[in-house]
Formats: sequence, C-alpha cells, structure tokens
Amino acid sequence: MEVTGLGVSYGGHVAVHDVSFEMASGEAVALVGRNGAGKSSLLKALAGLEHSAGNVIVHGIHCHHGHGVAPIAYVPQRSSARWELSLTVAEVVVAGCRARGSRWRRPSAEDRDRAREALQRFGIENLRDRPVGALSGGQAQRVLLARAFAQEPRILLLDEPFAGLDSVSATTLSDSITDLSMRGMSVLCAMHELAIAREVFPRTIALDQVIIANGPTPLVLNAEGVEQIFVGSVMSKGRSTP
Repeated sequence: MEVTGLGVSYGGHVAVHDVSFEMASGEAVALVGRNGAGKSSLLKALAGLEHSAGNVIVHGIHCHHGHGVAPIAYVPQRSSARWELSLTVAEVVVAGCRARGSRWRRPSAEDRDRAREALQRFGIENLRDRPVGALSGGQAQRVLLARAFAQEPRILLLDEPFAGLDSVSATTLSDSITDLSMRGMSVLCAMHELAIAREVFPRTIALDQVIIANGPTPLVLNAEGVEQIFVGSVMSKGRSTP
C-alpha cells in the first residue's frame, strides 16, 4: 500500500494533514498517538469510509477511484459496532464475505465455507450460534476479526482492538496479528498499548494530524519518542527514523 498526501477535514477542522507512507506485504505496523490525533480518521479514509484528499494505492491500483472493491478490511472499535442487532456470530462473519460483492445477495456455499474457516482460525466456531450481544469483549473482538478475515483482504486496518481486553484475550489477538502478517497480510493497528506495540509490531507510525515519527518500533517508542508523541505540540513536524 502506498499512501500519498492523504488528508481528512470536517468543516474547518483538520483531522489528518498530508499523510504519506508505504506498507509492504506482510508488514505489521502500529499506529500510535494521543486521543484526537486523527488515528481513526486515517483508518476510515484508508478504508474508503471517509472522504479524503490524496491517494491510496494498493498493488498499483487507485483503490478509491472506482476500480472495484478495495482489498482492504476495516475493523472498527468494538464500542462503535452495533451489538444490539439480533444476529448470531455466524451471520456477522458471513456478512464479511458479502462485503466483496452485492450486500443484497444471498450467501453462497463458498461464502459459508470461507466464514467457517474464519471462525476456526480465530477459535470461535463453538460460538457460531450465539447472539453477538451476549459475547464478552475478547469474543466480540475475535468476531470482528473473523468478519474482516472472511473478506480475504490484503490489508487489515484495526482501530483500538486491544482496548478493554484482558491479558489472555490480548495475547490471543497478538498471536493472530503475528500469524496473519506471516501469511502475507499487511496489518495497520491504531493502539495506545505501547508495551504490546513494542512486542508485536516491528514498525510504528506516530500521528498527530501529521506523521511525527515513522520507523522501527524500538526507536520510535523510546523514552524521547514517547514524550514527543504524547507531550509534544499538535501539528509538530515529523521525525522519520531510518
């Protein structure tokens, strides 16, 4: 994925300004920054869910310019998902398959097979008939991941997936991200959990409307880097770590 000059504004408020970066196949990248730094806006823009300036190119295709469905899956924050809907876990995951085509078509046998594989991959096949409103936080996060995986994306965008998880669920999620990366899927994960970022993600991008740091995680998230990211001035211009 190649991102150039991406910007998001809401009226007169600039949420993301002139962001450019690249991600290789199979790369796992943490996206960090203070609350209000534009992380969610950036992910939604990359997924084509938010109007934005600039370009998002995946495998040479301008994926937001009408060239079919972008091979990008977006997993929102759990708090923004509609858990009150009377759907089962299996129905939510099968819906991910339909994201690649018409939302009104009936699930095919291939869709159901792909959904079953996704349920198995994230260890929730035993929950397939459970209402999504009855899930724990860790279970709900795995359902969202399974739904995204069922889309067969090349790029996975995660918005605060570790928020509120217990240590066991966080470890399961970390292992899943590592496994997906090793299988060639690119993962960009917005997060506040710096210890997990250091352990799981080889590269980190720090955002404060603009990119203020982009490089190997041990260097971006050293003591000086963390102070700049979370204490430095908004719209401070960037530190790129080779």
